[in-house]
Amino acid sequence: MAIEPGQRIGDYQVVAQLGAGGLGVVYEVRHLISERREAMKILLPGQSGTPEMVERFRREVQTLATLNHPNIASLHTAFYYESQLAMVMELIEGETLRDRRARVAIPLPEALRYITQTLQALIYAHALGVVHRDIKPSNIMITREGQVKLLDFGIAITGRSTDLTHAGYLLGSLNYMSPEQVSGGKATSRSDLYAVGVTLYELITGRLPISGASDYEVMVAHLHQIPPPAHEVAPFVPLPLSEAVMRALVKIPDQRYASAEQFLRAIDAALPADRGQHGYPSPPAPALVPPASSSGPRPSAAGLQQKPASSSGLQSLPLEEISRKLAVYIGPVAKFVVKKLAAQSDDLDFIYQEAARQISSDADRAAFLRMKRQ
Repeated sequence: MAIEPGQRIGDYQVVAQLGAGGLGVVYEVRHLISERREAMKILLPGQSGTPEMVERFRREVQTLATLNHPNIASLHTAFYYESQLAMVMELIEGETLRDRRARVAIPLPEALRYITQTLQALIYAHALGVVHRDIKPSNIMITREGQVKLLDFGIAITGRSTDLTHAGYLLGSLNYMSPEQVSGGKATSRSDLYAVGVTLYELITGRLPISGASDYEVMVAHLHQIPPPAHEVAPFVPLPLSEAVMRALVKIPDQRYASAEQFLRAIDAALPADRGQHGYPSPPAPALVPPASSSGPRPSAAGLQQKPASSSGLQSLPLEEISRKLAVYIGPVAKFVVKKLAAQSDDLDFIYQEAARQISSDADRAAFLRMKRQ
């Protein structure tokens, strides 16, 4: 369904398109009676015919309908327009934490305020059985008043729902994904805490705790690499705070914090009573070029992020066969590499070419690519 500014949808008039999210396109709209500016999210045209995506979108509406917290972007209503589901949410004036960090270095006390509010949102959501599964800076919105709004519950799960994930499909953002998610296990509330730990580590040190030159290297690092303690990377970080962050990054879920509230208490206990800006240098600015539109805060809404590749065709891809061939050269982690690539594209040539990049030997790489024709 093509939507243009000025078009009327139910009781709303479209003002402008704000962006594309994981499941839908988000528009700024104006209610024709109250004249309130809101955000409307509609399923992407290419996904509206995919039963899984339609059901996931419907569940996002239902999940948000159960949540009412000052640090979670709120749902106003949902309705069908020409057989297309639309949800209307609060319009947030501000920028994502990712955009803010790309624009300026964030001082330690400010970073902790954002993480504290994020954990408060998770304390509430987890108590209702909701696991977000995709905590990352681009899903943390900062309003003009400095209030956090946690966005995009499009892949969240609840205690009452069954997972919609297909075999061969990883959900979440790899740099912030917990080891259990990388290995194909079920995400729990402690998985969200791992992602918060990654985000906090990145904010206070200026770099990710886990990184790699390829998806394969990042996945292996999440599973096996112990990142350097935060205070060793950024000496101004207090040792107790560094230890609190590192506990959230433990590989084994049961050894992390038992709850978001426990993580929050650990942060509070790690800091002196006087938490003013003085005495806390800013972490180094990231080596990111901010987008042209990020010169200042702008309207946004829940779920604004890059559109993922379409999942159509995944069922028919020979993922197990590709994984088996790749495993000859890089071992058991091959299945995770193939899952991630299949989540990005259903093009077989793309999957083979990108998978081949994980093989260090030129001869072995060529041999693997020849297998595609067998």
